[in-house]
Amino acid sequence: MRSLKTFVLATTMLSGAALAGADKPVIAPAPAWVKPLALPPLPDKPDEAPLRVLLADQQSLLEAGRVSNYVDIAMQLQTPQGLAAGNMSIPWNPDTDELTVHKLLIHRDGKAIDVLAGGQTFTVVRREPNLESATLDGVLTATIQPEGLQVGDVLEYAMTITTSDPVLKGHVEQIGGAWNILPFARTHLNVQWPGTLPVTVRQNGAMPPVKPVKAGGMSRVELSMDNVQPVLAPASAPARYSTGRVVEFSDFKSWADVGALLAPLYDVAAKVPAEGALRTELEKIKAASTDPVKRTEAALALVQDRVRYVALLMGAGGLTPAKAEETWARRYGDCKAKTALLLALLHELGIEAEPVAANGFSGDGIDQRLPMIGLFNHVLVRAHINGRAYWLDGTRTGDTSLARLRIPDFGWGLPLFAQNAALVRMLPELLAEPDDDFAVDFDLRSGVSLPAIVKATVTLRGDDALGMRLGLANMTADARDKALRDYFKRRLDDLEIAKVSASFDAGTGSEMLSMEGKARMDWSDGQYWTDATWVGYEADFSRAAGTDTQAPFAVGYPSFDRTVETIQLPPGFSEQNIFRKEPINETVAGLEYRRTSSLKDDVFRIERTIRAVAPEFAAKDAAAAQKRLKELGDLPVSLRKPDNYQMTSAEIDEELKTTPATAEGFIQRAGILMQKNRFAEARTALEGAVKLEPDNENAKFGMLGSYVGAQDMDGASKYLATIDLAKVKHPDLAGLAGIVFLAHGDFKNALAAYNRSLELKPEQQQILSARAQANYSLGNREAALADAAASLKIDPKQSDMRLLRAQVFKAQGMKKEGVAEADALIRDISDDSYAHVVAAKVLDAFGERERALVEIDKAITIKADVTAYLNRADLRPKSDLAGREADIQAAIKQEPELPDAHLAMANLQFDKGDFRGAVESYTKMMAKSPNNPELFTARGIAYTKIGDQTHADEDFAAGWKGAVGSGWLNNICYAKAKADVALNRALEECEAALKEQPDSAAILDSKAFVLLRLGRLDEAISVYDGALARAPEMAVSLFGRAIAWSRKGDRQRAQTDLAAALKLDPNVQVRFEGYGVKM
Repeated sequence: MRSLKTFVLATTMLSGAALAGADKPVIAPAPAWVKPLALPPLPDKPDEAPLRVLLADQQSLLEAGRVSNYVDIAMQLQTPQGLAAGNMSIPWNPDTDELTVHKLLIHRDGKAIDVLAGGQTFTVVRREPNLESATLDGVLTATIQPEGLQVGDVLEYAMTITTSDPVLKGHVEQIGGAWNILPFARTHLNVQWPGTLPVTVRQNGAMPPVKPVKAGGMSRVELSMDNVQPVLAPASAPARYSTGRVVEFSDFKSWADVGALLAPLYDVAAKVPAEGALRTELEKIKAASTDPVKRTEAALALVQDRVRYVALLMGAGGLTPAKAEETWARRYGDCKAKTALLLALLHELGIEAEPVAANGFSGDGIDQRLPMIGLFNHVLVRAHINGRAYWLDGTRTGDTSLARLRIPDFGWGLPLFAQNAALVRMLPELLAEPDDDFAVDFDLRSGVSLPAIVKATVTLRGDDALGMRLGLANMTADARDKALRDYFKRRLDDLEIAKVSASFDAGTGSEMLSMEGKARMDWSDGQYWTDATWVGYEADFSRAAGTDTQAPFAVGYPSFDRTVETIQLPPGFSEQNIFRKEPINETVAGLEYRRTSSLKDDVFRIERTIRAVAPEFAAKDAAAAQKRLKELGDLPVSLRKPDNYQMTSAEIDEELKTTPATAEGFIQRAGILMQKNRFAEARTALEGAVKLEPDNENAKFGMLGSYVGAQDMDGASKYLATIDLAKVKHPDLAGLAGIVFLAHGDFKNALAAYNRSLELKPEQQQILSARAQANYSLGNREAALADAAASLKIDPKQSDMRLLRAQVFKAQGMKKEGVAEADALIRDISDDSYAHVVAAKVLDAFGERERALVEIDKAITIKADVTAYLNRADLRPKSDLAGREADIQAAIKQEPELPDAHLAMANLQFDKGDFRGAVESYTKMMAKSPNNPELFTARGIAYTKIGDQTHADEDFAAGWKGAVGSGWLNNICYAKAKADVALNRALEECEAALKEQPDSAAILDSKAFVLLRLGRLDEAISVYDGALARAPEMAVSLFGRAIAWSRKGDRQRAQTDLAAALKLDPNVQVRFEGYGVKM
């Protein structure tokens, strides 16, 4: 019967507080404003449910400062179990409510039996049902059990509860129509109020639209529904999707009105008397430190640890906080009292702080509701220190460090200001370190068949640490020891535990659980499956018919778990013994999965982390996520025993028988390390800064810069995913984010980042130039021209911006304007060799080859550097092998170690058909760059050309192994496509790159080219479509698609794409013909 009781409570206690009521129900007729409603006919036959609600009638009268709620409930008792519904309990607060019972009837065989007229009366009791949870509410409960109830009877009762609260100063709010839990044969809602009362109405869920109607000086909303079924919330959806049917009424115009009403209550209560016990405690805090952080920590400790929590909901306690000195004197208080006490202390300590109303259970979606006080059930403090906000909750315990405080996961909160109060988002930050950090070491050096010596630790952080600490503290020593042993046995199999321990680190707020013992590891099938290192699972994101299938899916956010398992092995193992050692690093369904494994110096190590990176994910991603999670779940890692494993002497013996202080300091340290290119150590230092000040944007800028400096753009991208750019206040951080996005071909997000940077700091020449590049890549030609012009206005001597403008004009078919950009370069930067190189490139693009060669010669005359020589080699006709070789040799003579020069020479040898010479050149380059995946790939292609497939396959495999990140994978994929070799391997490389950067137009183009080479024309066209959707002016994709259309016999489409490609790049056809690809 809990569902029914919940329904009754929802329809009788919808607003709350203070009318001087009686201590027993009043028996009287329904008020005149109630509209009588007849019962619906009984169904032809009962169903199998214990009861059926025939009528749920809710009528309300809203008056200034007063709400009267009338309900009429009729239910048919269909089984013996349903008779329990006759045990009626009606709660009300005599300090705040007036309860009037109008009728209690039993309908049987067409007759109505009046229970109250028959002499039965209500029994009134004071239960305090929430006493165990330290809540005193003063509620009385009227109980009655109608005599003679029978199966088949219809029990009907009607009552009115009238409430009024002077604290609300005449405001009213009401919720109705919440018919969500049970099926109802008929429902009715009738809410009325004086036309002068400015009530706003909002509805949610599946019900007909309602609209206030005015008549006779009153406004009214009325709604009737028959055959109302329970609301099914979409499975796994965020809490806001469980609101269901509801109609809201409120005369609060905005959340600012709510704040204006409640804020003065805390202004009055949050005072420290000039003398007395509370003043004495305050002075102790002042004397102990002048540091605002330490003072705040001391004040919070006083409220959390020296004032016990008791909710006081009696009288005016529902909204009005007790005064600070009263709370301190009695040493207990509810959230309001604790908040007022903490505010009083902080204000005296000079700490800016304000109360914030919140909902500790269902705050998600409050921003979509009408402003109502009743949506909140908790209040806490937001303090501001050195530009950072801290959320302080006096009802918690053990929050000893402000640095470790997290934003509560309350969804939304309302800072209580007398003016301009507005909702604020209350969403925890991404966890920087695991809340559950599990490390286990198995010492198997004595032999795999013998029990391993096991040492395991679990480091708990956050509320997990606090909960474990408090739970263990309440146990006896024996119970604590048993609890710890049981805990580790749940985490590891076949344990023989020698000792366990637990310790709390007050400095870090972490609880460490430790265990030592032995375990016999299961090698029965010749391999050991690693412990707790799974990723993925058998997900089920399906949803019932009739629910909102497009609702996002909720994620258990924030969360962060890490498992590190090490196994110290006897000799004979190598990395080849790791089954499925390939690293995993991907985000699926809002969870970031990472796993790596290695075996070095006879020690196997595997690390797996699972971190929630978002509170929810889109429904459109669910199907793919479900599939991928299943795939990941099928990829456990094991350590295989070597085929030639030799038993240790111990195994043989056993067999014969049939063990920096500030964030700024960390940032400065990181800067010094990055100057020395020690980027990993710099990141470690910056992690220390972020740990102290999670919102320090200088630290975030340095962290992102460390990845960029190390040319780890994939690492930069992953770190960037933890930053909310919309909230960034550091223009350089936003600008650097744009560079990272641009490096991955994510032009849309790059543009957003540059916009944010320029919004924070206009007229940044470098950012304007970068934004011009992003706009160009997105096809925003006019915007690209405007940004380039603005950048050139700041610094006219920018060859790259002239080149970009020329590219735009080329795409627009504006030769005159494009050539003018080359002329401007020649005119304005006449003494710069690179400017002439760029001018030559521009002129060549517009078909001015002779002028281009003149300008490239001028560049060499001004400064005969490698850039000029290599570009002249590139400008020469491909058939001019001697001229190209002379330029390349000149470049090599200037910079003998320059990889680009040697690569050009190797490519020249390739063009000459000297594949063995190309192999030698690539090999020489690899001595200087031994892990370069492009060199391995290029040499593999050369090996293929001379028929040495064995060495080719070895190089291709090494190239893939070294291709860490999507950029490298894309490059080696495209190289094979150009050479028309190892196409299936190339396709796998492109697919791997797309897993990391699924929206990269460049990678999609590479994949499409591979498919074109393979003759999979329809697939190639589809992938080219995807590339062009992201980069509409990518000439190579247009040309590739033209080839595909041509080979399919669609001449019209082929010619359209060909014309568009040549308009963008006149040389694209020549380049493809060089690859052996012709129309």
